[in-house]
Amino acid sequence: MALLDGRTILIVENDPAIGLDLRATLFAAGAVPVGPANSVEGAFALIADHAIDAAILDIRLYKDELVFPVADTLQALRVPYVFASGRSTALMPLRHGDKPFFDKPFRPEQIVEALAEMLAGRSAG
Repeated sequence: MALLDGRTILIVENDPAIGLDLRATLFAAGAVPVGPANSVEGAFALIADHAIDAAILDIRLYKDELVFPVADTLQALRVPYVFASGRSTALMPLRHGDKPFFDKPFRPEQIVEALAEMLAGRSAG
């Protein structure tokens, strides 16, 4: 059984190559990857169209847009998420400071493991 079997994972990522790498890694882990979206609007459209189980969020998106409105929405929906960004954690609002942060360049497998732990904890609680 793969770590994320059947889980729908949203990818919000500005860099197309990283987004495709994350998709491939999630697919290999048994997940159903959704995205990548490179804007807040794109992410909201994917959230509206899919039952998202967890998400991977880049901090700075297309045209220097910040991802935090998406994070706020996921938090309100009680959907676990992690940040994966080359930006400093200094940009991170306090309300999201407790979420896992993966600094680029990261190993996608680390993110898969973190998401699997978060989802396992959520289903156990």
